[in-house]
Amino acid sequence: MKQISDTFYVAEQLTLNQIPELAQAGVKHVICNRPDHEGEGQTDSALLKEAAEKAGMTFHFLPTAPGQFEAALVQQFGSLVAELDGKTLAFCRTGTRSLSLWTLANPEHRTPEELLNLSENAGYNMSGLIDRVAR
Repeated sequence: MKQISDTFYVAEQLTLNQIPELAQAGVKHVICNRPDHEGEGQTDSALLKEAAEKAGMTFHFLPTAPGQFEAALVQQFGSLVAELDGKTLAFCRTGTRSLSLWTLANPEHRTPEELLNLSENAGYNMSGLIDRVAR
């Protein structure tokens, strides 16, 4: 889990064993941006949702194909994140899609420079998206 802001985190593909650990770490909401059956050995989102809800977290499924950041999906992601209160973890295969959606939606109304710095501090490069950031 990589911290992006005070309340937003990204991660690689989650496993069922990680769900209780996330709840103990204070995560309140999980957003899955990885389509089911995208990769071999990937845990099905329905199982992750069941485990997350059992651990007291909400689970949201917004599957995103790599590099497919259509305006409607970006807006949906931004609206969802803006509504959630508390630690939110979004995940996909590597965390890049989730961070890309957050960067494009810009739910915290950050400047492009802040967005680039936050992503770089977490080990990601969002410079290719920065011209499309919502303001």
